Amino acid sequence: MSDYFSSFTTVEQIKAEYRRLAMLHHPDRGGNTATMQEINRQYVIALRCCDGQQSKDDAGNDHTYRYNETREQEVMDALHAILRIKMSAEIWLIGCWIWIMGDTRPAKEQLKALGCMWHSKRAAWYWRTAEQGKWKNRSPQSLDGLAAKYGAREFTTRQADTELAA
Repeated sequence: MSDYFSSFTTVEQIKAEYRRLAMLHHPDRGGNTATMQEINRQYVIALRCCDGQQSKDDAGNDHTYRYNETREQEVMDALHAILRIKMSAEIWLIGCWIWIMGDTRPAKEQLKALGCMWHSKRAAWYWRTAEQGKWKNRSPQSLDGLAAKYGAREFTTRQADTELAA
């Protein structure tokens, strides 16, 4: 049995390795379910070890990483479901929020069914965890500003056929 994350010491390294391994071993990409389950198990353990670690976001700002297994799994599940929708769109994971832009009109009802909401000022759909829905803080920043502050990863629905990212 491989120890997938033993050589990585930062949250950023662990998450990057998880994405790489998921693309190789995910069952939707022809991988083995048992292998992916073991990768998921080790990923959770590796992130728990980093809880409270100082980290840097994409803009180089320091912050303290707090691991929340339930939230991370909820975000991953939502991202997988959104990537499976047939639409021509760009999908950004910014922090723990998922933003969907592009020709989304044909997928409107599917997005609503997944709990996505329309943001009229940013002209984009977004998804957030129920926990985040309690926040009343509204940011005037653009999506680029939010991406710089919280870190981001961009996907397109065209990638969903070839890349199921975690």
